Amino acid sequence: MKRLALLFLPLLLTGCATPLLGPGCTRFGRNGQLCLLPPSALPPVEGSHMVKVTHDGREDAFLGLLHIDSRKLELAGLSLFGTSLFDLNYDGTTVTSVPADSKLKPEMLVAMLELSLADPKLLQEHLHGLTLKTAADGGQEKRDLYEGDHLIAHLERSLKPLDQSTMSIEIPPLGIEVEMAPLAGERSVP
Repeated sequence: MKRLALLFLPLLLTGCATPLLGPGCTRFGRNGQLCLLPPSALPPVEGSHMVKVTHDGREDAFLGLLHIDSRKLELAGLSLFGTSLFDLNYDGTTVTSVPADSKLKPEMLVAMLELSLADPKLLQEHLHGLTLKTAADGGQEKRDLYEGDHLIAHLERSLKPLDQSTMSIEIPPLGIEVEMAPLAGERSVP
């Protein structure tokens, strides 16, 4: 009887385990995954935004410099005094961040940018255990990401060229809100 129980134990544990992440995927929610798109699947952009992040009642602000072309996605974070906070790079295969900081989850930042910017049809193919719902209302595009019937993320973006667009991201399960506003004088990438 003990041997029989030992044979079934791995099967029982497998049924309780969280699904393994696929290559290039980031976990959202309990079991959902978003597998990152290559930079070539994103619209090209070159712009600067003031970024305000609120988490657990604590507010931080920094300047975000975003560059996306067909080969790479780069995001640099600078303090309001111009000091470098981080430099994130994604080449379609690997996400790197300097400095490597456990608080900064570079794959999650790339995933949030992709959820905000990528074509919803392309995104849906890269979601596993998640559903993306989109709507446009009064010059705003809204995107809601669900795991089952639980809201994982709510994103809003003004329907302007990306480098002139305001964006907001809410992640209710983590109590995180991000607001991004373009800096004055920025111009669109054709």
